[in-house]
Amino acid sequence: MSELSTAVSGARRAETEQLVSLLKTWVDPAPGLEMVQLHYAWTRPGEEPDWDAGDRRVLTPSRHSPGLRTAVIEVPRQLGGSRDYHLHHFFFAVGGAETSTSPIVTEEIVAREVTYTDESGRWTHVGIGWGVTPGDPEPPAPNYTAAAMDGLTFEDAGAGAPPEPAPIHEFVRAQPLPHVFRGLVWGPRGSELRYVFHLVRAGSPRPEDDTETWDYADGSGWVLTL
Repeated sequence: MSELSTAVSGARRAETEQLVSLLKTWVDPAPGLEMVQLHYAWTRPGEEPDWDAGDRRVLTPSRHSPGLRTAVIEVPRQLGGSRDYHLHHFFFAVGGAETSTSPIVTEEIVAREVTYTDESGRWTHVGIGWGVTPGDPEPPAPNYTAAAMDGLTFEDAGAGAPPEPAPIHEFVRAQPLPHVFRGLVWGPRGSELRYVFHLVRAGSPRPEDDTETWDYADGSGWVLTL
């Protein structure tokens, strides 16, 4: 399985489970740290985090940059029916007999809509591959959203992705052009998010006409500020 296929598989699993993957980073202030742990929890706006009910991750030293440590965390796409909520986190560092705790950081997680317009009606399914950019040299944690097409009442732009694209070729063909697909992406307010489109044609009367490709916008993808 290719690296891209592996990333998409994991990202679609996260969408089915209604999760967002975010890459968190830490830079060692001095040599000698043995371990850095990220503690995180989420709340509705105005609520205090319950750290005992939260989660934690040990950060991994980066292969690309000395002193940089990273961890991928998974947070919900909705909290109490709302797509906007607060994510709180802090770092706990251990070096020899000394420990230190960073200040608590609170980020507002928000959802934004991304659209793809299919002028010719070629595609039956459109997915959005996306990630919140943590800054060079680390790539973002991959996420995936199955976009919903306008006019298909059984699709939801915020729903989880099915394991495989549904056989809806005839339903898609019956809709007037252009076909507009809408999907949601999530991340901390003010952050930079990059996305690309996964274009799929499935369920054609002639199976040899089925195909899929990725639209990278000439290689760099699209950028959205949340």
